[in-house]
Amino acid sequence: MNEILTVQEERELIYLLLHNKDAIDKFYDTGLPSDLFSNENQPILTSLLDTYDKYDVLLTRKSFREKIKDNPVPKERISQDLAFNSCYSATSNMADLPMLLQKVVDRNIKNNTIRALEKYSKDNKKIGNISAVKNLIDDCESVLKGARLTKEKSYYDDIRTLSVSQFQYFEDVRSGKIKEAPLILSGIKEIDHTMVTGFEKGTLTLICADVGGFKSSMMLNIGLNVWANGFPVLFVPLEMHRDQMWRRACARESRVKIETITRNIKDITDEQMEKMRSMDRKWIENPAKFFIMEEPGNTTVIKIQRQIERNIELIKPKLVVIDYVANLEAHKNRYGRNDLEIGDMLKTMRQMGKDNDFAVLSAAQLGREALKRVRKSGNDRDKTAINSEDIRGSHEYSADADNIFAQLKHVQQPSALLDIFCVKSRNGPTTFENGKSRATLEIFPEYGLITSSTYGEQIVQDPENDENNENADGETLDLMEKVEEEGYVINKSFEEDDDMYDYDDYGIEDNSDIEDAINDDDSEEWDEDF
Repeated sequence: MNEILTVQEERELIYLLLHNKDAIDKFYDTGLPSDLFSNENQPILTSLLDTYDKYDVLLTRKSFREKIKDNPVPKERISQDLAFNSCYSATSNMADLPMLLQKVVDRNIKNNTIRALEKYSKDNKKIGNISAVKNLIDDCESVLKGARLTKEKSYYDDIRTLSVSQFQYFEDVRSGKIKEAPLILSGIKEIDHTMVTGFEKGTLTLICADVGGFKSSMMLNIGLNVWANGFPVLFVPLEMHRDQMWRRACARESRVKIETITRNIKDITDEQMEKMRSMDRKWIENPAKFFIMEEPGNTTVIKIQRQIERNIELIKPKLVVIDYVANLEAHKNRYGRNDLEIGDMLKTMRQMGKDNDFAVLSAAQLGREALKRVRKSGNDRDKTAINSEDIRGSHEYSADADNIFAQLKHVQQPSALLDIFCVKSRNGPTTFENGKSRATLEIFPEYGLITSSTYGEQIVQDPENDENNENADGETLDLMEKVEEEGYVINKSFEEDDDMYDYDDYGIEDNSDIEDAINDDDSEEWDEDF
């Protein structure tokens, strides 16, 4: 049989892919494998896609020669070099791209149909005609899924038509014919109370906090909780290596200190080793999967989306965690409008989840003015509100996110308690079960564990002595303002790790440091810290 796509047309298509990033994006949208191309052109296609994925640049002749130089067969190197030259010099127009892509699709349909018929012929002899025909029908339906360049969408649905399917679902659940789809919950009751519908597909949830405010820890805790409940999770850590990510997850699950697992491996006891082994056995028994995608620091949402969609049948996530928005590169040039670039990222995240049936969880930073306002409130945080405009960088956060939570370290126990506020909930209340705007969680930094408070909020200082508490917090605020006014240098070492135990960005760890600094304003320690 004659091929639908000729070798010359392959070259023209590759020419467009070598010269236009938009052409590569449209090729990715087809979801077609690169092995549809001839043997001489397939290495070129593979190389250009790999280069675009890793470095977001087009493949050049020099780069291609560098890739094939390790080929031990001189004839093959020469042949591949000549093939590249043929593709690079083949003239084509972007207006021809849809036609050329459709020919690739047609070839894919043709090849898969031939394979399905060959399989039918073999099945007919082994399992009989009826079973063979059923298999052929299934195979042909699979072929049809690749028959269009874009996903088939329904733009119009009569609400009465939707009623038929919805009421049928209600009746089937009520009669016990099918089970109601379980909610995907965070595993932290305070958050689940406000979200109501859980992590629904196509929703975007944001965790907002200061630098060092346990954003990464919260997202990891939620991801592990969702996975423990039997839902597949994909975690994209943009700051951590996957080995570091594994160790944090191991510490959280086994209750062996992060410091021990990271720095003092020789000191790990047999008991601690058995805790980690027991954790690993539970992970193995979990039918769901927890994938970690390691992406470079300058990645974009579009690149993450492309990787997910290329491997969607393997991953099939119900929750995708991206740690976090500030670490992403803009995929559209808004000419200095950072707020619009952030909006583009958030919209793409939501659409990515919508198209692929998963929810997205990410994080953002709180603005400095909001932090001052909340800290100044001291123990009266229940009357303090955090608004969407308090999120640093863009008002787009409030428009595009379905759920937004803000979290701050507790004033009196910053290493043991975490205050959370529900800034936005599209489908539920913004107050917690007790009707207050603030809830308090327990944190265990040594394990990276965050949980609902077991015994309620425990205050180290005398809770009845409100005057002392207010004075202490007022002194804290005065000190912060003094630092800003007099231009002291911020201790940057406290900003390097999102989960350091810093009290704020000024190198202060807890109230004792603040009191020492206030009481000894001119001390050498003050000079060292600032």
